[in-house]
Amino acid sequence: MSILKNEEKDSIKSTLVNYLLHCNEEVDTDILVNKINNFVTTELSYHQRGKNTKNQINILLTTGAGNLIQGGADIWTNHFIEHIWKRLPRRKNWKLLIDSKKPINFNPDSLPEDLDWHFHYDDPTLTEELLSECEGIYCLHNHYHKREHIWKWESKFKLLFVHAYPPEMEEVLNKIPELKRLQFNTKVDSNFYKEFLQTFRKRIWIGNNPTKMIEEFPNYTYNIPNFYKFKHNKKLDNDLIDNGTIGFASRCESRKCIHWMHGYVGYVLTGKYDFQNLKDSTTYTFPNIKFFQWDSTIHDSFMNKKFGIFHGAYFKEPFGYSIFQAVDYGKLPIIHTDWAKELDYKYRASSKNEFDKAYKKILFDSPEERYKQFANIKTYMLRFGDIEKWTSEILQYFK
Repeated sequence: MSILKNEEKDSIKSTLVNYLLHCNEEVDTDILVNKINNFVTTELSYHQRGKNTKNQINILLTTGAGNLIQGGADIWTNHFIEHIWKRLPRRKNWKLLIDSKKPINFNPDSLPEDLDWHFHYDDPTLTEELLSECEGIYCLHNHYHKREHIWKWESKFKLLFVHAYPPEMEEVLNKIPELKRLQFNTKVDSNFYKEFLQTFRKRIWIGNNPTKMIEEFPNYTYNIPNFYKFKHNKKLDNDLIDNGTIGFASRCESRKCIHWMHGYVGYVLTGKYDFQNLKDSTTYTFPNIKFFQWDSTIHDSFMNKKFGIFHGAYFKEPFGYSIFQAVDYGKLPIIHTDWAKELDYKYRASSKNEFDKAYKKILFDSPEERYKQFANIKTYMLRFGDIEKWTSEILQYFK
């Protein structure tokens, strides 16, 4: 038996009363049971008569996984599968639902052989069956707008991992005129997302930077920052810095300010459509930038190109996986003024003018000063390298 007190008591009372007030002429007891189960642990959850609890499935919902990495969220999902899913009790009862179209070059062998996975657009009917039969929905990463086939099962929402907070993404565009004029390639509905957040029993912010989400949804919202394990540990190369070339390897989102590279000599690894759209819809031509179509299989060769400065000055960056990667490859990044404010690091920018100044500062600084700054940021990043700590912290929310 579960005893709920204080905030949990008020929350379950509000949830049940709200349902009963709006259920019209019928009360579905299955929905009542599901709503109650949202407030108790798996071991103490209530089961409907006739159901075999050993065969009940749970859904891990995401937007991408496997070999075709499009961004940090896909990398995070792959890490979850490798380190968390494999340790879940009755792990075969956990199904991976990828709410997107299966990419042409998707390799089934990039996911574990004993993991059942399904791309929504392969068979929407199967999606409906999985969601109707499942006990709970655990969202690893989601779209930032309403998806009716998912939303209709809100009574089963259990846990949500938040990789970015849409109101903050839109806030950047409204405050910075130059960004508002550029394309915004992610479909975002902030008002819906807030409602979406409220329906989950618990929420986990994966960023190493603060977010207003925790202030606005303080109850049952937690912070478990992403992790990054250094693999290459390349040393800073002052000769590469002195050649003045800049690199960029991330999504071509407006808030990541790829347009600040206009006028510089450098390399860009990002999505072709958004980069071309930026050039077609603005006066930015990037005459001295060599473009490479985003492909995770060429990321290593790209990061080994002859550039020493990395553009990582992204607005409202939750974690900054690409910045960690840049340091791992021995690049000296220019980061945003608000990224990891506790970090003592001088090469920062929050405008094009500040970006230009940071770039010049790097070129004019002595090798010793560059090494000092590089050591500062890498030391900070090493704090996020404990995989076992990350794993154990997340697993406690699946007990």
